Amino acid sequence: MPKKRSLSAPPLALALDGSLLLNAAAQLDPALFAKLAQALSVPASDLFVGTRLPPAQRDQTLSRFDDAAAEAAARIHGLSAQSSSRGRLRKTNKKV
Repeated sequence: MPKKRSLSAPPLALALDGSLLLNAAAQLDPALFAKLAQALSVPASDLFVGTRLPPAQRDQTLSRFDDAAAEAAARIHGLSAQSSSRGRLRKTNKKV
């Protein structure tokens, strides 16, 4: 029985024509996948077997990526704002 492979090829790709491709390599039979990589003379970890997403799914996926990127940027900005304020002296109200 062939070994279970770990994919290092990206799960998605954006084609030059604007279409979005989903890596379907994980859906292939491992033996077929190994033969395909060997026939193409590429490492199996670099093999990307793309299937085009329909336009409606493409738009939905890109919208989710946009939301995720905005959330990540907000979190990164929030973390950098927190770390820059840590170096400043804070006013304290001391009771005398």
